[in-house]
Amino acid sequence: MLTDYASKIFASFDELSEILKKEGDNLVVEDDPLRVVIKRDRIEFYVSGEFHGFVSESEEQLSELVSEEAKLWLQALANLHFKRFSLRR
Repeated sequence: MLTDYASKIFASFDELSEILKKEGDNLVVEDDPLRVVIKRDRIEFYVSGEFHGFVSESEEQLSELVSEEAKLWLQALANLHFKRFSLRR
């Protein structure tokens, strides 16, 4: 299930890069003490700088400490809808 969210996030990586903080080739969400690092092939979760797991399109390995919060972040990021529009004159 979390892998499905990851797939959606990877598919919208370029759109997300327009609104999220960038660090090199990665996107970062700071939700102190949680840090979410979105790479092109996996999403990593850190708590106070300590690695607590990742989710990719085929695998999920999360510590119990971050599993619920990771699920909420993945749902939120996967369900953002990007819509292009033009202003009428």
